Amino acid sequence: MFFMEVKSLDLGEKIAEEKGKAISMSVKSVGPEGVHTEVSFVSQVKGFGRFPSGRDMGTISGLERPGGIFSGTAQGTKLTTDGDSVVWKAYIIGKVEGGKRKDLSIIEFMTTSQKLSWMNGFVAVEEAVPDLVTMEFSGIAYEWK
Repeated sequence: MFFMEVKSLDLGEKIAEEKGKAISMSVKSVGPEGVHTEVSFVSQVKGFGRFPSGRDMGTISGLERPGGIFSGTAQGTKLTTDGDSVVWKAYIIGKVEGGKRKDLSIIEFMTTSQKLSWMNGFVAVEEAVPDLVTMEFSGIAYEWK
């Protein structure tokens, strides 16, 4: 068997900064496994390099487990400042430390825009910090190579 040695996460350039706010939240179920919620949000994305700036909207579906671990998925759409549309899906893991949560997302993008066709198959890693009191969040995304 062949195994590659991984020494570090291979992140490329910073591609975006994001700031947003939840616009709705609902509790889908409560049980011994935790609290399952859905949160819809809007955000403003400032792109760097070739990554487009624009407005995102999406929905996060996740489970907050006892002990402060969060896991979930998200999906949404971005409307760029040039009027192009990009859809995305994300896989999220989060943890609570010191009363604050940090989330790490792996995001894949898809588009029919010829100008942004390079985004098909593009994967980003984003660390976000949601404020669970104000329901606002900020994040920084990097290309995953």
